[in-house]
Amino acid sequence: MNNQASTTEEFFLKIFKIIVLTIMSLTLLCAVGATGFAAYQYSQSPKAPAPAQKAPATNVNVDDFLKQLKPDAPKQAAPIENEAKKVEPEPKPAAVKYKEEAKKIFGCDLDSIKQAKITVTDPDEESVEAFRKEIQRIADHKSADRGQPFATDLVKVSCAIFLHTQVIEYRKSHRDADIFADAINFHIKAWDTLKDEAAKFEQDELYRVKQEEQEENMRVDQSKEAAQFSLLVAAGTFAIFMVLALYLIISAIESNLRRINSSIVKLSEVRTAQASVHSVSSVESAS
Repeated sequence: MNNQASTTEEFFLKIFKIIVLTIMSLTLLCAVGATGFAAYQYSQSPKAPAPAQKAPATNVNVDDFLKQLKPDAPKQAAPIENEAKKVEPEPKPAAVKYKEEAKKIFGCDLDSIKQAKITVTDPDEESVEAFRKEIQRIADHKSADRGQPFATDLVKVSCAIFLHTQVIEYRKSHRDADIFADAINFHIKAWDTLKDEAAKFEQDELYRVKQEEQEENMRVDQSKEAAQFSLLVAAGTFAIFMVLALYLIISAIESNLRRINSSIVKLSEVRTAQASVHSVSSVESAS
């Protein structure tokens, strides 16, 4: 009966040890996997975003001015003189600038008028100088920051407008139309619009880069937090593994001690039995 109970006990102990070994294997795998995941997360670094792009180069479109030449379309608002009310007067610069630009614009306008078969006198030096000063005031004012590129583009666009066949035909049918002032005002407005759009584009690009940098830094911070949590999981599972391993060691020691004790008891019983047999044999011999 005792042997059967001992066999049953050992059977269940074996099953329990198999379960413990399985759990130990899982905890060890979990600890190794969590450690590897933590190492990967700690290795994360913020990726550099795509650099901020410059605004694409755009030019004033002459076709936008030509659309205004229709009789039923409103003309360009805000004459040149109105801009002087928006800005404070500047000290007169010493250097003479934009003289060639003023001459070219007057020359293109004069050619356009002549091609329209309109009688006109050549502009005098005073008119050219007055227009040059107006270009300098508009181009070099600090609040506008237009500069030489504005004056260069003004020549190109103005001449393209004045010498366009549609403008020449329009002048033939509308001899009193002030194409000169309309063209200059159109270019000022279109130039400033394009410049504002370019500035907004570049500002948006800088904001995008800043946002992407913040998102990358946040992602890396989250990776570090995930790595710390993974290390805690790895430490916990490894601690469970060590506790179970210690339990198995103690269980093995206990089983060995039990076997040794059982062997000692059996050996003692055998010796006692042998001693009893020897005593009986001695008595029988004496008789």
